[in-house]
Amino acid sequence: MLKISTLILRAKDFYGNLRRLTAVQNTDETLTQEPARVEGFYVMAAKLSDKYIRSIEAPTKGATTVWDTEITGFGLRVFAPSRNHPTGSRSFFVNYRVDGREKRFTIGNFGDWTAEAARIEAKQLRQRIDRGDDPASQRRESREAPTVEDLAERYKREHLPKKAESSKKNDWSMIRNEILPKIGERKVAEIHQGDIEAIHRALTAAGTPVRANRVLAVASKMFSLALRPLEGENTPWRDQAQGNPCRGVERNQEEGHERFFSEAEIAALSDALAAYGSTPARDCIRFIMLTGCRPGEAMQATWEQFDAEPGFWVKPSAHTKQRKVHRAPLGAAAIELLERIRADREKSVRRSKSEFVFPGQTHGEPLKQLRTAWEEVSTAATVALWADAKDRKVAKFIADLESSLKRRPALAECKALAPAAGVKLSAGLTDARIYDLRHTFASIGAGGGLSLQIIGRLLGHTQARTTQRYAHLADDPLREAAAKIAAQIAGAGKPKAPVISLVKHGGE
Repeated sequence: MLKISTLILRAKDFYGNLRRLTAVQNTDETLTQEPARVEGFYVMAAKLSDKYIRSIEAPTKGATTVWDTEITGFGLRVFAPSRNHPTGSRSFFVNYRVDGREKRFTIGNFGDWTAEAARIEAKQLRQRIDRGDDPASQRRESREAPTVEDLAERYKREHLPKKAESSKKNDWSMIRNEILPKIGERKVAEIHQGDIEAIHRALTAAGTPVRANRVLAVASKMFSLALRPLEGENTPWRDQAQGNPCRGVERNQEEGHERFFSEAEIAALSDALAAYGSTPARDCIRFIMLTGCRPGEAMQATWEQFDAEPGFWVKPSAHTKQRKVHRAPLGAAAIELLERIRADREKSVRRSKSEFVFPGQTHGEPLKQLRTAWEEVSTAATVALWADAKDRKVAKFIADLESSLKRRPALAECKALAPAAGVKLSAGLTDARIYDLRHTFASIGAGGGLSLQIIGRLLGHTQARTTQRYAHLADDPLREAAAKIAAQIAGAGKPKAPVISLVKHGGE
């Protein structure tokens, strides 16, 4: 049994330590504190220093808390020894209250942080807290903040549905292959102009400067969405002060691709299409040639769009680039093609039930791509152009090959044997695209004297500047007429002066 004097001394120690503990607990952070046990009492509180922290003995299990006596809420957690931390890990923190709720912000581990550095950080955190900030919640929000992958999904939900099918595929391909592999896992708010420039620069260096510009455009639209709050949220994913990281990134200079087929090239393509065989892809390419429509519009065309108004193709807004209904008149050749396709479909059980004019291989779905058919048709047309070339050496070379092979040579065979024969072959149609059929349709109209306004309406352009690329072609008939008139005037009174008959057109 203890002596009375010993009990009195222990009681004094108890109340003395209790007073020290009470002083520490008169702060806004002590609801969850766990003071360390010293001689049987939870009374540990001191000014935290590196030397003092090293001297603290780790508990055998769990963790204890040591509170700093100078900065409110600043403390240290000391954890029991573990395999990775044989002497027990220690971490600095700051406790504080927001709207009556106690919160804890972990500054970092002792070792990574000195006591002095942690103290400075704690003072700055207290200043933020006094201003009304909630650093723990802000860190959690940052940790849970949307990534670029989340932004890509938002772009897919909010913006892609507004675009044509072909544009949807192109956009998502660029996002999936060029943007997400580089910055997909990073937070939207962390991306800066340098990140976007790096993507653009890498694509340019890889020899795809135009694709680099397209990727930049898609990324710019993505980050413009991030500047607006998502439905149901109060704050945007990216602060307005940060702005769009794509802004200011210099785009590559682009040369306009204006490939117009000559009459000989059109004839060669027509012959190659006829020889290709009756397939939806062959018919679709021919239809594009006769209407000047976009390839995506043709592949998505349904019989209902042609039956609504005989002689017209009423394209729904969902299928057009301008997202507006386009009522396009059809020429006699295009109508004849459609009638022939309809008649052929009636003979095919599978195709006759399809709503699509150019059905794909999967029942109930449209044609997916024209690349395979176009490559075969354009290469066959190229060989035909070489066979009829004005360059007699080229024409003879193809004729000799055809004679020796007993058939029309393939493009690869011609290219392989030409150098040995000393023949230089032109590119022909190997550099041509399906979309060039649309340019050719417009160029023929402009060269025939049609106004740019008429051509724009035929093509479904909503912006006059889009049709302006054909302006120089529309000048050709006027230039030719002016030359003829000037020649007659200049030759007046001279022997053998040419006589030109001027025919009235439209009363002028």
